[in-house]
Amino acid sequence: MTLRNNVVLLMLCSMTMVGCQTFQEPPTAADATPPAGYAPIFARSIAPLPTQKPKNLALQASRVDVTNATKVRVYFNVVDSAGTLYYGGTQAAFKNMWCKVVDSVRGEKNDVKKFTLREVTENDREPVAMALVMDNSGSMGETRARAAQDGAEMVIGKKTDIDALSIVRYDHNTLLEVPLSTSSSQLRAGLKKDGLTGFGGGTAIHSGIATGLEHLVAAAPVTSFKRRAVIVFTDGQENSSKISRDSVVNLALQQGIPVCGVDFGDGVNEGYMQDIAKKTGGSYNHIYRTAEFEPVFEDVVRRLKNYYVMEFSTEDFGVHAVKINMCWPKDTVSTTVSFDNTPDVGMIALLNVFFDIDKSALKTESKRAIDNVVTLMRVYPTMTIEVRGHTDSRNRTNDATHNTTLSQKRAEAVREALVKAGVDATRISYKGFGDAMPVATNETEEGRAQNRRTEFLILKR
Repeated sequence: MTLRNNVVLLMLCSMTMVGCQTFQEPPTAADATPPAGYAPIFARSIAPLPTQKPKNLALQASRVDVTNATKVRVYFNVVDSAGTLYYGGTQAAFKNMWCKVVDSVRGEKNDVKKFTLREVTENDREPVAMALVMDNSGSMGETRARAAQDGAEMVIGKKTDIDALSIVRYDHNTLLEVPLSTSSSQLRAGLKKDGLTGFGGGTAIHSGIATGLEHLVAAAPVTSFKRRAVIVFTDGQENSSKISRDSVVNLALQQGIPVCGVDFGDGVNEGYMQDIAKKTGGSYNHIYRTAEFEPVFEDVVRRLKNYYVMEFSTEDFGVHAVKINMCWPKDTVSTTVSFDNTPDVGMIALLNVFFDIDKSALKTESKRAIDNVVTLMRVYPTMTIEVRGHTDSRNRTNDATHNTTLSQKRAEAVREALVKAGVDATRISYKGFGDAMPVATNETEEGRAQNRRTEFLILKR
């Protein structure tokens, strides 16, 4: 729905006694005109990566996850123009072909020397739970609505027997039409291919997403489905939800469920759904033809089940652009993805600082981490932080305060280094927690290493 229609809707809501629920959005044309150069690649199949470079091969980054502001995961696909997703790129034959990863931030380019690469494919048979959230506002019209329902039927027909799907419909209201199920016959029986019957009102995108999220949380616990996602499409602009965009994004982040957005046509709020997808770690597509509902739904599902993950750490805070290069004998393909890991208020970020065992003096290799925090606090001159020290439980002695004292001294050492570098001491507090707040088991060396950490909490920005 266009901005003009949004204004008309708001005027009608304020001028009538019956309210928005009686307003029917006018339908738009079945297809929209794509912009110049529009040539989407929809994932339709998977195949092993050959040793000879396939024609028209590309890397396509879909999302980035950042943990504790420093641990970065870039999700991407290796795909050709026919929509074939290639797997097997982590095998030994391709090890040296991942030739260069560059992380650019604040105008500086840093080669990422240490990274890991893993992949997930549908051949792994790991179940995925999805909520398909379908726009049934009046602007969709019967042709678009039925094309979307055909697309939903295609998703049901192509899902595996272990994947679960639910279907939500929304206009200004929301309806859980089909509860989460792995049964294709049950899903087909619940799917109503009736166009806009019973719908056709305003556009409550946030409410539709929230219904999908809440249902996945209740019906698809992470213990059963490690991978969950909401797939939402709209042909218009938000005008009827009772929940804000920020609340929906926070709900998705809290539950670790990405929202994959699909915009349809030219009446959408450009960048709006894309921003929701980006913030929650979901993919994004913009289509223009009713015939594209089926391939775009398949594309989203395929990419949820087939992807590469590159993981690395960064000590720099700010807006990053990460470029991943895959070098073939006579060609190089690459993809670039951006993210912002500037810590927000209430966020805890790891500090890559180093100490000798049972000591509180900062080692010289801690300088870069200290410099990066100093830069951050110069960029935000009103920012205040609390430095937090933690230990593992290996060094626990009969003196119950040993680890607490050690962590306190380490936090204080970081504060002193920041003050020495020019940060006002009043902007930095510090506290030691000893081994009271582990983030991993203390029964393994790897777990103890994670527990021996120094962090900072953003109190004000």
